Amino acid sequence: MALPTGTLLIDARSAGARLPRELALVASLAADQAFELVVIDDTRDPRVAGIARRHGTRHLRLPAAPLGERLANVIPNTNGPVLVFPVIGCLDATYTLLQLARRVGADEVDAVILPGSTPGLFARLLGRRQSDTAAGICLARHWYDRIGGCDPRLDRDAISDLVERLRHCGARLELATPAARRRLRPGAPGS
Repeated sequence: MALPTGTLLIDARSAGARLPRELALVASLAADQAFELVVIDDTRDPRVAGIARRHGTRHLRLPAAPLGERLANVIPNTNGPVLVFPVIGCLDATYTLLQLARRVGADEVDAVILPGSTPGLFARLLGRRQSDTAAGICLARHWYDRIGGCDPRLDRDAISDLVERLRHCGARLELATPAARRRLRPGAPGS
């Protein structure tokens, strides 16, 4: 069997109640064998294993730890040359994810930063900016290994710290803006 295009790691704790919806969105990637899907679970919630099984994903139970440590423990046991994590709430189409992973795999860019959802109308009216924290990242495995992976001491800042270290090491980074994601959809102008 050929290696998958990438490995998509979904953190059960970060996903919370959205886990079934997020897995339903990306399950077709595992069915097409484009991605190896892995649910990282330190929640001790017995329902998570069943949810992962229903969506055809690999379920890895871990002891409670910060996100950086959870990712550092799981990634060496995965196969994809492109790593995507955690993406909860920052993708709206599997086609977009597949295209981003293919761009990273083709060495067009070293990593794509996946921002979180934009603030709602009310938040924008109040002048609240979007958080600068990355919601996820799609990156070449060799870059993850090169910079030593995630800092195991960090939880919510693990991805942002990884992005900063990639910047300092000269990795070619790109932000997946909503406009850029729309251009990646089939039938979109310029795709």
